[in-house]
Order: sequence, then C-alpha cells, then structure tokens
Amino acid sequence: MNRLIRTTCAIAAEDIGRERAGRIAVMAQRRYEKLCTENASDSKALRAHTFKRIYPGIAVYETLRAEGVEPEKAVWTIREYFQRFSAKMVPHLQRVIKVLGLAKRIPGWFKKISLHSFGTDAGFVYAFPETHGNEARFNIVRCPYFETCKRYGCPEITRCFCDGDDAGYGNLHPKLIWGRTTTIGRGGDCCDFLLEYRA
Repeated sequence: MNRLIRTTCAIAAEDIGRERAGRIAVMAQRRYEKLCTENASDSKALRAHTFKRIYPGIAVYETLRAEGVEPEKAVWTIREYFQRFSAKMVPHLQRVIKVLGLAKRIPGWFKKISLHSFGTDAGFVYAFPETHGNEARFNIVRCPYFETCKRYGCPEITRCFCDGDDAGYGNLHPKLIWGRTTTIGRGGDCCDFLLEYRA
C-alpha cells in the first residue's frame, strides 16, 4: 500500500477508529491505482510527484470525503501527514547541518536540488527575481501539484504540500531564514521561494 495513504489513514484512525480508517485505506489504494492507470502517460519526471504524492493525496482525500469526513478535517488529515513526516526528518537534517558546519552552503544546494527535482520536464515553470547575498530565490509560476489537484476537483489539498515545505525548511538552522510568503496552492500568483543564510 502507498505510504502516504497508509500513514494518512492511520492518522485518521485517531478520530474515526481503526476499522473505519482501514476500510478507507483499502478504497483509497484502489482509487490511487486507478489514477495511476488513467495517467500512465505521465512523464518519468512528473511521476516522481504524481505517483508518489499527488495521486495518493487525491485518492485519500476523495475517499475520506466519500465516507463522510468533512472537507476541513480531510484536508487537515493530509496536512498532518506532511507535518509529522517533517517532524521526524528535520531533527536529523539539523544535526548534520550543525555538526558538519554546512549552513552557509545550504541555499546553493537547495536551489540546485529544487530546480532538478522540481524541473521543467515535470511541468514546473519558473521566474528568477534578482538575488542578493547568500540566498536561493526563485518563483514557481506554474505548479503541477496545483494543476493536477484542480483538474480532479480538489485544489484545496494543494496547500497540504505547501505546508510540508514550510515545516521542512522553516527550522533547519538559526542562520537559515525561510522567507516564502505565498504559494499558488494558497491562492497566490506564484510560489516565491527564498532560503537565505544570514551570518
């Protein structure tokens, strides 16, 4: 079973019970598999996002809603998955950055990795504002997370992915400032990424 579906339904079980959440997980997995089949033509680069995060998110959201979970609670449950995932990962990153003294290098690495992992071949479109000092600054002006969720009638879950970024990058190191102010998933006209090292 897809990890996002399994873990999100485990979170849902805290409110709706294990038996009901287990049924939802099975139905969500079936919906996820159907979404993958429907979109078998997705490029390899796009699949890294759709098959791993977007389609499982859509599947579990649709199933939670179909089983009577209120929209706000269904969104919260998916968001909570990313919050808990970050809560596990961030302390490890913090230790590595601190012990190896890598904070100053992180903005450059962040930009390079982001442009590679969230590339134009996956459907992301970028604009590059002027940068100053030791910062990674770029805007995403077209996001396949939002476009795909919107196509399936649930653009409201896009912000769950956005919130996951904030939880992950917002607390890496005292000298690393996460400065994103808006995202397409939250109604903005772009996602204005900024990660800055301040000595």
